[in-house]
Amino acid sequence: MFKASATFWAYTSCIIFCMLTTALAWQAKNFEIDASADTLLVDNNKHYILTQLAGQRYGSEEFILIAFKPSNSQLFSTINLDILSELGRKIEKIARVKQVNSIVNVPIFSSSKTVSADVEDLTWENKKFDEQTFSLSLKKHPLYEGLLINKDQTALSLQVVFNTDQKVEQINYDIIDIKRHLLNRELTDKEQHLLKALKQQQQKINKQLEQTRIDEIENIRALLLPYKKDGAFYLGGNNLLSYELIQIIQNDLVLFGALIILVVIVLLWFLFRQVSWVVLPIVCCATSVVMTIGLLAALNFKVTVISANVFALQIILSLAMIIHLIVHYQELVLKHLDWDHQKLVLATIKQKIKPCFYAGLTTSIGFGSLIFSGVQPVISFGWMMVVAMLVSFIVSLAFFPALLLVIFNKQGFVKQHHQIERGMQGAATFVINQPKKIIIISTLITVVGGLGCLKLTAENSFLNYFSESTDVRKELTFIDQEFGGSTPFDLLLNIPDEQIKSGLVISASAVQTVTDIQNMLAKQQAIGAITSIADFTKIAQVVYGKPLTEYELTALYKSLDTELQQKLFGAYFSEKDNQIRISMRVQDSTKDLNRADLLAHIHKELSAMGIKEQQYTLTGLFILYQDVLSRLLDSQVLTILIVYGAMAITLMIIFSSFKVAWIALVPNFITTVVIMGVLGIFAIPLDLMTITIAAVAMGISMDDTIHYIHRYIEEMKLGQANSDDWVKRTNLSIGYALIYTTTVIVIGFGTLIFSNFVPSILFGLLTSIAMIVALVTDITTLPVLLKKYLTKNTLKQN
Repeated sequence: MFKASATFWAYTSCIIFCMLTTALAWQAKNFEIDASADTLLVDNNKHYILTQLAGQRYGSEEFILIAFKPSNSQLFSTINLDILSELGRKIEKIARVKQVNSIVNVPIFSSSKTVSADVEDLTWENKKFDEQTFSLSLKKHPLYEGLLINKDQTALSLQVVFNTDQKVEQINYDIIDIKRHLLNRELTDKEQHLLKALKQQQQKINKQLEQTRIDEIENIRALLLPYKKDGAFYLGGNNLLSYELIQIIQNDLVLFGALIILVVIVLLWFLFRQVSWVVLPIVCCATSVVMTIGLLAALNFKVTVISANVFALQIILSLAMIIHLIVHYQELVLKHLDWDHQKLVLATIKQKIKPCFYAGLTTSIGFGSLIFSGVQPVISFGWMMVVAMLVSFIVSLAFFPALLLVIFNKQGFVKQHHQIERGMQGAATFVINQPKKIIIISTLITVVGGLGCLKLTAENSFLNYFSESTDVRKELTFIDQEFGGSTPFDLLLNIPDEQIKSGLVISASAVQTVTDIQNMLAKQQAIGAITSIADFTKIAQVVYGKPLTEYELTALYKSLDTELQQKLFGAYFSEKDNQIRISMRVQDSTKDLNRADLLAHIHKELSAMGIKEQQYTLTGLFILYQDVLSRLLDSQVLTILIVYGAMAITLMIIFSSFKVAWIALVPNFITTVVIMGVLGIFAIPLDLMTITIAAVAMGISMDDTIHYIHRYIEEMKLGQANSDDWVKRTNLSIGYALIYTTTVIVIGFGTLIFSNFVPSILFGLLTSIAMIVALVTDITTLPVLLKKYLTKNTLKQN
């Protein structure tokens, strides 16, 4: 009767899981990749809202920069300029392209003595200026140097400006119009409902736009191919960054998913030498991943560069849980030769469900702590891993044994690895004979790690996210160094009341203030190209041969037609708001760039100039990124405190003992301190991925700790032998699973070194190191503490 019910349960479970997997596989088609700036921030981030408001006010345009370094040393030769002109015309045929700006088709004001509506005729294409005139006109040009030509006049560029869809623009405007209220108050229920509806519309449009942008970049690259013989081309801009990140996510998902599966197959065969112990775990891992993708799609989670490793993590963690089950099944096979297959499977689940549940719970807590980080992609990663762990737990403890019962027979052959057995015996002997030495070594390692933690920093660069050998790193670095920087940074100055004069668009004193600020900014480390309304007054001075008075500048402004007025002045001056925009770009490749110091120095210099903080606002991608970096250290401390607090409470509930709880925390504390110390000692800055290492390492390594303590307590409860024998028996039973799971995790994560995304490489290496440290502490420091502080009397009291 019992056997019949178990068989019925197994078949029913298999049918249910097959149906669920099929349904969620269908839902998985809606799973999306997101590499937009929105993924960097929480919804109510004030810097992001201010940046978007500024973008709307000053008509921020979407563009790609294509740098061209000709093979021909004569930069202004007709051949090189014809290439720019020809390429520009070809690129302009791409549907969404509004215009392509280059030195051949922009007006060269210094070549004329008038500025009028026919200014568009003052171009190289129309006037064919000679090389010397052209070179002199562009030297230190306030608008074009750093954008269309580099300072050394060795490279040129094409600025590809895109049209913005009116519907997209309107939805974005409506969203920001609601979000701006967050600067002063919470949103009403009506506003939140409307915002949610607008975001859903925005997501649908952005999904199409994202593919369009990918196609545009690929079209542009195709157009550049025939001209490769004439020189080198380098692409830059936010669109390119998003494009490259999407490519990395897609490649990592496919490459590392496949690579890890391959590694897992090889390892499982090496460890167990049976087809069933290879096929079953792979089927269960695949089922877990498919179900998770479907659930995440249904919950509207999108994968980012930070969460691209979710499925690799899930495969490895699912496998770790399944390996514990397989090892215990084999242990029962050797102990109870007369048991049939069904009894072995059921006994395995019965005896391992508690430690597996506890391990899964603590791992989920580790990942769940990331939800409190305050950094949007890290928060999403935490939620996604909680979902993934829940699925893995259910699949491992329900689907795996059901398949084992339905498909396979009793596994009588157990592969013996005598090296592992000798290693576990050696570790037990070391624990028994040298406990003081183990404690001293553990303490020293912890102290060194702690000192390394004091050197932790969060300073980083977008460029450092890509391997130096990649094309995108070379492209972005070239543009960053030669074309005035790659990270947008704006200063919005509210014109003081005393500098506003009736009847004037802008007063001379206001222009002088802007000029002084611009000169100050130009002296700052890493500030590249700077543009403001002061640059237009410089051009006017060149044209007219003398500085313009404030009245002449007003007359010039009002003499231009609306379109030209907006084109020349609208991006840097808001007459309605009495506000001036100073646009900058930061050179991310600057050696020893410290963003916090740069911002502090700018604030200090502005204060020295008599400009109060209420008079200006700093916005742009530079500020957004710095805001994220500034919160990383605090977030790291917060997530560690949360994960340790939650772990301590959970462990006390699991083992009903305060003493056992703190013993369990010690080896994991050592692991955390060591891994954070490695970051500090080797000057590896915290970023959006390395910030997750502590929580991930804690969550994963706690699994082995719980399995070890659970088995050690079982040996104690048998009432035989003494603490020395308990350590030996525990090592020779659970020790196999610890070695197997650690090997799988280390080699699995080690495959990430083949990624082109540096944070993924570091994530893989650091997690592997953490697992090795965790294994060593679990078979040395942990049993020493258990022997010393855990007795049968302690268990009886609890």
